[in-house]
Amino acid sequence: MHVTSTQGLTVELLVGPAQGASRIYIWAVAASAGQAVGMHFHGGEEIIRVLYGRLHVRVADSTRELTTGEILIVPAGTHHGYRAGETSEIEVYGEIGAGEFLVFRDDRGAERVEEIFMAGAPWSRVPADLSAYCAHEELMARYAESLAGYPLEVG
Repeated sequence: MHVTSTQGLTVELLVGPAQGASRIYIWAVAASAGQAVGMHFHGGEEIIRVLYGRLHVRVADSTRELTTGEILIVPAGTHHGYRAGETSEIEVYGEIGAGEFLVFRDDRGAERVEEIFMAGAPWSRVPADLSAYCAHEELMARYAESLAGYPLEVG
């Protein structure tokens, strides 16, 4: 299993290609209070299941809170992100190779989309230039940048 820990976010691949899966992965995420995953979308569906804790979630233009035991289904192509309201653990179910596309909004409201590539992440596609792969720390910095135009607080 591939475990990565940085900046209050620990991720572990539970099921993916290395375990024989060809279409679906399961990703475990432990997040410290305040840790955020920025605005992004995938080319396939994603399911987020809260094992314990509380998440402030934005899906498209609406925000809500998810708590222990709740499940969120995110349709393909739908912008979403979250911030842990307290120490939380979630499972993410998604489509292998669906890609991850970060979404940035400037102060005029214009959006810019950028695909992010991570070696070993089951959702990632393979870039044409292998130097395009980023490290987990870089992804976390990009997530923070993407949240500037998308508040996650439930209001």
